[in-house]
Amino acid sequence: MVFSASKIEEIRAKYTADHERRPSRVEALSAYIWSRFIASTKKKPSFNVMIHTVNLRTKFEPPLSAQSFGNIFRFAITVPSMDDGSNLVSQIRNSIRKIDNDHVKLQAGEDLFEPTNQGDEKGETTPFMFTSLCRFPLYEADFGWGKPVWVSSARLSAKNVVVFMDTATGDGIEAWINLKEEDMAEFGSDEELLATLKSC
Repeated sequence: MVFSASKIEEIRAKYTADHERRPSRVEALSAYIWSRFIASTKKKPSFNVMIHTVNLRTKFEPPLSAQSFGNIFRFAITVPSMDDGSNLVSQIRNSIRKIDNDHVKLQAGEDLFEPTNQGDEKGETTPFMFTSLCRFPLYEADFGWGKPVWVSSARLSAKNVVVFMDTATGDGIEAWINLKEEDMAEFGSDEELLATLKSC
């Protein structure tokens, strides 16, 4: 699904509380998509988990080069309340903010997915993973036959995954979402979501 720049600004405004910094595009869209998923599928698990991948290159002291090769990331795990508002964005932001140099050192070697995996095996957990490729110069890649007119995500095998990517114009965001078939049918029929996308 594609969110236009103007619609993203509306969603950011929706999740902005008084006297608080406006959420980033990814923070706002993460909160919006997750809230519509929970509302449309009517899931009421005892343990909800939102997972964001965090680029660690700028988190180290001193920071690593932006061109450092490899998947240098960490997972920021949020256990959100059922609040569909700015509090949800604050929870996401605080979880991501905790991923710093000290945190990485303390958590080295630990399995951050262990509590999530245990809950998932018991059917008690609804994990939802978000990752963002926004701001990456994907449309500047030229392998000898010109720059791409459209860049898409590779096939997503895992469920409950959202990949954010810039649109070709750079001002909007594409959200590549993979859910279980029955969940996708309900999510894709959500009236509020459809109204939002129709106006994009």
